[in-house]
Amino acid sequence: MKRMGYLFCIFSLSLYGMSYETFKAKTLKNSKILKSQTLTLQTAQQKNNILLRASNPVMNLELSNYNENAGGSNIEYAAGLSQTIRTGSYMDGLQEKANANSLLSKAFVTQGRAGYIKTLENLYTQYVYQSKMLSLLDQEYTLSNRVTAMVKERYKSGSENRVAYLQARTETLTLKTMKYTTKQELVKLYYQLLAIAGLSQKVSLEKRFIYSVSSKTKSSAKLSPQQQVLKAKEKLYRSDYSINQSSFRNFDLYTSVEQEPDQGIVRVGVSIPLSVNNDRSEERMLAKLKMQQTQLDNEQLSISIRSQKQMLKAALRELSAQYHALRSLQKEQQELTTLLQEGYKIAKGSLFQLMTAKNKLIQTRKALLQTQKMINDQKIELRFLQGDYND
Repeated sequence: MKRMGYLFCIFSLSLYGMSYETFKAKTLKNSKILKSQTLTLQTAQQKNNILLRASNPVMNLELSNYNENAGGSNIEYAAGLSQTIRTGSYMDGLQEKANANSLLSKAFVTQGRAGYIKTLENLYTQYVYQSKMLSLLDQEYTLSNRVTAMVKERYKSGSENRVAYLQARTETLTLKTMKYTTKQELVKLYYQLLAIAGLSQKVSLEKRFIYSVSSKTKSSAKLSPQQQVLKAKEKLYRSDYSINQSSFRNFDLYTSVEQEPDQGIVRVGVSIPLSVNNDRSEERMLAKLKMQQTQLDNEQLSISIRSQKQMLKAALRELSAQYHALRSLQKEQQELTTLLQEGYKIAKGSLFQLMTAKNKLIQTRKALLQTQKMINDQKIELRFLQGDYND
């Protein structure tokens, strides 16, 4: 029973094609590109471990013989141990920098994933568009072939000239050539989809646009991928400022034991660097300037994204209205073309009128398809800017 269900599922996919959502889920699971990007987080964590790890202690051993007489046994030895210790403020700054590094790595991974999904949807939309364009060309070819056959019959009966017949036949052959070109582009896009998805086996894809024709859009308060990167960079520069805020970063704690012939000596001390020539003020100023620059870039980016969102939403409203107007126009043009075909078939119509009506109908169908594609392109761009691909 399970086997029958599995075979039915395979048959359904081969007949109707895999939906975009299923294809996307399969892609996100198997993509080598995304898996490689995910390793960036582990790489960043290892770098943080290196940044925060303590330095190794240093041991000094020394043996001396101060006896001037041969065969003497007056030997002196010394052993010392030193350890570099970071100050609390410097260690806090390093921890802040490690956190900022992790945040920036996550922002870059998010940006890469969002860009990957956007590219995938754009490519899939182009694939569906070419597929529907091929279907439209098939319809146009059938219609043109029908008109050519009618012109041929009238040409044989002497009621139409050879020029009209050749003109109709030329248009039909042109459409046939366009079909081959579109098929080549469709195959190219299909294998590009398989490559970006990281799939080695062929799959049947559903030829349906991802987003419907509608001017309605969901608003989102999420940051765009680029805004997340700039925000993380600002925190990274802030951590640089914190690290360099104190010129006293670390000190060396040491202890030693010396054994002389007549006495033993134990020493404990601290080695502290003096901030005489370098108080790290230049480093602090550099970090501060970078923070200010990033803040300005982020503010300008926010203004640009807000403007782009408004522009895209306005464009979607106009494209939606245009689509519905073209649908109404197509319906009337289809009715006119049908009437002219019937009239021409019984020798009561003009070939010029028929060809003109047919070509206008074809143009309207293409405009409808292009409008639908543009709506999908605009929605993909809007969703990317709104951070809908960040999750």
